Amino acid sequence: MTRPQSVEVVFTSDQFAWLHAHLFQPNGDEQAAFAFATPVEGTDRLKLLVHHLLPMEAADFVTQNGGYLHMTDEAAQRIARHTLTHDYSLIEIHSHPFADESVGFSGIDTGQAMPRFEWFAAKAKPPFHHLMLVFGHDSADGMIYNPEAGTMDAINGVTILSHPIKRYAIRTLDVPDAEQAARYQARFTRQVQAFGEQGQARVKATRVGIIGLGGIGSAVAQQLALLGVRQFVLMDGDTLEESNLNRFVGADWHDASRSRNKADVVRDSLESIDPSAMQIETHAAHFPTVKGAQALKVCDVIFGCTDNHGSRLLLNSFSVQYMLPYIDIGVGINTDDDGKITESGGQYRVVMPDGFCLECIRAINANLAADDLLSPDQRQIRRAHGYIPDEDIHAPSVAFLNSTLASLAVGEFLNLLTGYRAQQRLTYYFLHDQSLRAIHADRRDDCAVCDPNGRLAMGDHETILGLNAVSPSAPTNLPVPTDGRPPSP
Repeated sequence: MTRPQSVEVVFTSDQFAWLHAHLFQPNGDEQAAFAFATPVEGTDRLKLLVHHLLPMEAADFVTQNGGYLHMTDEAAQRIARHTLTHDYSLIEIHSHPFADESVGFSGIDTGQAMPRFEWFAAKAKPPFHHLMLVFGHDSADGMIYNPEAGTMDAINGVTILSHPIKRYAIRTLDVPDAEQAARYQARFTRQVQAFGEQGQARVKATRVGIIGLGGIGSAVAQQLALLGVRQFVLMDGDTLEESNLNRFVGADWHDASRSRNKADVVRDSLESIDPSAMQIETHAAHFPTVKGAQALKVCDVIFGCTDNHGSRLLLNSFSVQYMLPYIDIGVGINTDDDGKITESGGQYRVVMPDGFCLECIRAINANLAADDLLSPDQRQIRRAHGYIPDEDIHAPSVAFLNSTLASLAVGEFLNLLTGYRAQQRLTYYFLHDQSLRAIHADRRDDCAVCDPNGRLAMGDHETILGLNAVSPSAPTNLPVPTDGRPPSP
């Protein structure tokens, strides 16, 4: 297996807060913990999603002081048994309590690690990845074992899905083109004045997936590109029609007359903003498809701009499974028989792995979702029996309302990256009195989707809801090896 270009470890905010408190205790001793992670493998990125953590306590060490740790054989065997039995990738973690803004592995760290990495590589069934992280108080370093070369390679970073999202950059693969970088800097000079160079760098480095490229999705895409996002995955199965032109950003009559796919139209619009810098992948299909999911799962943030409960159900599950910050947007206009607007507005909702999902807040109507997800044959049968209208009923839609909600959601996206204000994960907009209402919501303990024993952080170990194909990397229980024990950390 060829190692993907980019490797990163992803923690939830709660996981990292607990881990940091454990690693840096008042006694000043080095501390250790083990993270058990599920892989997310794309064509150019590998993410390791931390599923759960196990701390090492004083009784687990033969030696523990401010500069050295030596684990007992019993503790090492316990970790090996847990790893191989449950088929998780293994991340060894320890602290250097004397390090602050810069940290690195010592010669002892790397010298003693290789026998362990070789042992696990021989025992574990693919897909298995073995990493080592060391943390200073505000720094990190990381390496991943490459079994083909028998080497320890630097990873690219550690991401914490907090507010704002925090990232410890370890290695970069990007070699910026000087002329292109200068143009980018010149373009965003006035924006940097508001959010700083570091904030703009985060925007540029973020890969965004947008599912649904209609009136809202096309507006979101344009605003993100103007904001400085340069990596997109665009997905929509519909073709552009003339009736879409009253609200579709970046399209003209010629696009509609040729019945072009909406994702392709948006791609052309984005490339016209900065043709030399855009990295855009399009999928002319409805979510999910195997190829589309493969691209979206290694994004950093996804936007759901669809207009039905079925797609929201699938995207909600997908975002929880892959620990993807997911911004769902919806609008609505209600009219009376005379065509007069009676109420209208919309909302955006930010699903994060340490908070509510759309199921938690009852945002998905199960009956409507079931109808939305019917196959064409099933839909025809239900229509014949009068359960579904004979014709699809199109709701009213106007550009200014779509753009208002798109702008609010893009603003929250920027807030997620830069933390310029308190987070607002659930916000309603009311058109009639031009008001906003932010609502606090918590995760439900009985939620079957985002419960820690549900789909949360299952990554490629779980099939994707809505896909019939079985995941090639679905987990299997492995026997604990009896022909030898792992070398102690």
